[in-house]
Amino acid sequence: MTRQNVGRRAIWAVAAMLSAAPLGRAFAKGRQANQPKRAGPSLIWARNEREFRQALQDGLADGFLPMFDPRTDIELSATIMLEQQKNEGMTWGANGNHAKVRWVGPAGQDMIVIQGVKGVANRGLYFEKFNLYGGGYDRAACGTCLKLRAPFGDPGALYKFTLRDIFTSYGTYGIVLQGAVFEGMCENIHCENHAKDGMLMENMNVGTGSPGIVSNVQLIHPNLSRNLGAGLRSVYSCNAAFGSFVLNAEGGIVAPSGLRVGFANNGENTGEALYVIPNNGYGSYVLYSEASSDGKSIARRFDGAKKDWVNVGKPTRYVLAGAPGVIETGNHVSTYGDLPKSEFRVVK
Repeated sequence: MTRQNVGRRAIWAVAAMLSAAPLGRAFAKGRQANQPKRAGPSLIWARNEREFRQALQDGLADGFLPMFDPRTDIELSATIMLEQQKNEGMTWGANGNHAKVRWVGPAGQDMIVIQGVKGVANRGLYFEKFNLYGGGYDRAACGTCLKLRAPFGDPGALYKFTLRDIFTSYGTYGIVLQGAVFEGMCENIHCENHAKDGMLMENMNVGTGSPGIVSNVQLIHPNLSRNLGAGLRSVYSCNAAFGSFVLNAEGGIVAPSGLRVGFANNGENTGEALYVIPNNGYGSYVLYSEASSDGKSIARRFDGAKKDWVNVGKPTRYVLAGAPGVIETGNHVSTYGDLPKSEFRVVK
């Protein structure tokens, strides 16, 4: 490069520095005077329980959906109750971005409860990417890791909801849908090692003037395993597809009032049957699912008093233990133990 070119570049660089300084100050001054304040960082790094709780509450109050920094890792000592007081039909809730929340509170109390408010159309709940540890491995277990509750019936319903990429463990229950919670999807939810059911759906106030009915719930790729109750204890109005149910004590899917559709689910050593459907409901269908079993492995519970493991439930023998009228198509049992195949059947 010639000296002339070097000189020209140096002159241009100095000129740029001199001209940029006053323009920068003028731009900053104009922005402060005429433009809204810049938003803070887009991710919320909650360092403790207070900050985590406040971020969730702020999202409800101000109408935005908080997204947490993935480094968020907090201990929770008391229930967080989330109630949205107004709704424009837009999405609300929270994106944990794989935040970790660990229960250290009293035994039996719920971790996070999202509750419907009477007179508010709570459409569009969106809650995803959280790790919720219920504490039961090394201390007293929480009640429920995540509960959606609508006790006031349709006037305070939670509907058009999405739960996605949620991992729960070691609570009494993993996820509970209770009351008027409907028209929702649960995708890639994991509930394991709970003292009772991995996921529970429960109607409320049935037979009263304002019943709360769980309905039109779609489960896509649920992994509900190693629970001491059922993997899923379902209401009738549920479609469950592509799930994995391993080593649950009472069955993979237990549906006391029937099950609309169970499709392409796998249950391994998960109670006596992958599906337990004692009532046909409005018509129940079990399609293209597999129960796999070695004929002897069952769920176990650790007995602290005896300092030993206690067997719970029965070995898997069937895909379906169902009432008359339940339709099954394309299901099969695969075995890998010493028992003859004649010990296993598709239908009990």
